[in-house]
Amino acid sequence: MDLADRVKGSVLGLALGDAVGAPFEFLRAINVPDPIPALELPWMDAPPGSTTDDTAMARNLVRSLAERGGFDPEDLVRRHLQWFLSDPVDVGTLTRRVLIRVARGENAEAVARAVWEERGPEVSAGNGSVMYCAPLGLAYAGRPSELLELAPRLSAITHVDARCRTAVLAVALAVAGLVRGEEPEAVVRSALDAVRDHEGGEELEHLVDVAGGARPIDGPDQGFCLFAAAVGLQALVRSADFERGIRRVVSLGGDTDTNGAVAGALLGALVGEQGLPVAWLGRLRDRDAIRAEAESLVPLAATGSQPGGPLTSGERGGPDTGG
Repeated sequence: MDLADRVKGSVLGLALGDAVGAPFEFLRAINVPDPIPALELPWMDAPPGSTTDDTAMARNLVRSLAERGGFDPEDLVRRHLQWFLSDPVDVGTLTRRVLIRVARGENAEAVARAVWEERGPEVSAGNGSVMYCAPLGLAYAGRPSELLELAPRLSAITHVDARCRTAVLAVALAVAGLVRGEEPEAVVRSALDAVRDHEGGEELEHLVDVAGGARPIDGPDQGFCLFAAAVGLQALVRSADFERGIRRVVSLGGDTDTNGAVAGALLGALVGEQGLPVAWLGRLRDRDAIRAEAESLVPLAATGSQPGGPLTSGERGGPDTGG
């Protein structure tokens, strides 16, 4: 399996996980069908195999990274705003609050901080930046030290809470390691080590062990950013099989489309496009366009890439001060 296959696997995997989880969003685990009818049910008024805002924002990021040759927050905000003004059927609460004010001419990061201060940390650590961040890890797979700055900046466009930035950094670093061909257990360990001293880092490490088990993720705090990152990282060490991993994550209930998207991006980077379920790909709407966009990221992912080259202790950095 080569780097290009892993990049395409991650982007397509994100969309598949999103589409599998979408019809069961916000259900308690006990109410999720067993077995899960994967990509067989509609989501809202959209046909089976449709994706949500998770994939829409991820595709914005993919296109921006490829066309701008790297992370350009102003370009990404412009793309998010254009998508938002197209009246999508679903937009996350914090993202909506930010983009409404961006449409009036305000700066996104300034608005995100103002919204965080207005709402308070108890309700401002949602998963809206974690859900679509994986392509950033793909683009910087060969330059992972740059993610220490860029991943928190990506989150802060809409989600300035330090726990959101920690979750985005952990997922981006893990995706980058997988694309470089590192083993999943080592990838998870390295990502957790890198964020341990950041706000929420120790909690994330704990949740990777207990989320969905001793710590249910289908309750009133189901959209918590650390849940999405934790179940994605957890999926890597529980199973190397994409279909089995996504079915398990969705079966946990809660914010199933986002949890599925994050797990799908990580597992897709592990197994590559060749490891994705053929039947699922056949039902995924916009599959060919998503694949083509993923291919456009391959040159960036290959930049500076050194197979098997995880972060050194000096590159892991200290507490997150970005955003």
